[in-house]
Amino acid sequence: MNESAAGVLSSVAARYGAATGARSMFLLEGGGGIFAAGWQLPRHRVANVWAPHHALGYRLSGMATITRKCGGVELHRVPPIGSVTFSPGDQPAEWASDAAIEAIHIYIAAGALASFAARHLEGAATPRIRDFFGISDDWLGAYFRLLAAECAPYDEVGASDPRPAGSLFLEQTEHLLLRHLVRHYSDAIRGASLFLRERKRVSPLPPGVTRRIEGYIEANLDQDISLHLLAEIAHMSVDHFVRAFRGATGKTPHRFVLDRRLGHAAAMLRAKHSPIAEVARACGFRSAAHFSVKFHARFGVTPSQYRRSA
Repeated sequence: MNESAAGVLSSVAARYGAATGARSMFLLEGGGGIFAAGWQLPRHRVANVWAPHHALGYRLSGMATITRKCGGVELHRVPPIGSVTFSPGDQPAEWASDAAIEAIHIYIAAGALASFAARHLEGAATPRIRDFFGISDDWLGAYFRLLAAECAPYDEVGASDPRPAGSLFLEQTEHLLLRHLVRHYSDAIRGASLFLRERKRVSPLPPGVTRRIEGYIEANLDQDISLHLLAEIAHMSVDHFVRAFRGATGKTPHRFVLDRRLGHAAAMLRAKHSPIAEVARACGFRSAAHFSVKFHARFGVTPSQYRRSA
């Protein structure tokens, strides 16, 4: 995480936590454009202290009546688990919950939509995402479930020292998330919306560049590998790099890094008797529990069971 992005994220998290009394379950930075945080929220009342950033929220658990006051209008709703809400950063609003809930927020930096429009809408004005409150959206629901799985388990993250999760997933999907919001919830002109559906053909990474990227990943498995840095090594934009890398390897960068980490971990479990936590750290997992979740999903057994069978 670069210093300026870390500063923005910590500032937003500090303001929100102080205003609500919430416990932070995780903090996740996505390369400067979007940020994510998981919250355990008590009964609370708060203004949109994340401004000027926009906030996209997902109800993770808990049943509560949510009240929104905005533009002189007060709405009361009981959003179901899995529902999604968007709050524009330039639209003053006040939110209240009458019971404890858990939620995931994605904060979209004020300039992220302008940057997205400049790259993908060919001169169109920066689109405005309209606010929505407690809606059901299958695509966004699936996106947040993937994000939640990437950041699980939550109970290892303390309120005073939340551990940052790896940023690769959020970096890699930033374009997809903004594209979905612009296509379905913005005032973008029809021509711009049609342009968003077009996918220009991208050639696979040249073999030499692919080897350089793979070499960097292998040498830094124990570090937080940044998608932006991988794209810089390839001298490409992030969006171009993701598609070119997939064309060369058959995998997204996120999947490729995860597979290499799990493969390296399996080799360590077969060859050494290092503690599971040490194997997890050496392979870039932020905790033994997070490592165990990912390892079981891949191999069908826990790391300990794998070691015994090996």
